[in-house]
Amino acid sequence: MTGTEILITLGAIAISWFVLRWLITVLKVTLGTGIKIALIVFLLQIFFGIGPHRLWEQAQLLWSQVASYWPTPSLPSSQ
Repeated sequence: MTGTEILITLGAIAISWFVLRWLITVLKVTLGTGIKIALIVFLLQIFFGIGPHRLWEQAQLLWSQVASYWPTPSLPSSQ
């Protein structure tokens, strides 16, 4: 192996290590968020009788109300 090949191999290993660490971090955060959402839905179901379908409808209503405050982009008129 030449010096250049060794440097390229070490660079590839370093990049692979950083990508792997990033992927593990993303997976941990995603799983943690998913567990928290599932816990909230479960607690709402048990204590208040609010099911996932009703919760989803309310979330859609909330986002449609938020979106109504955003300005709609206008296309430039061609003359």
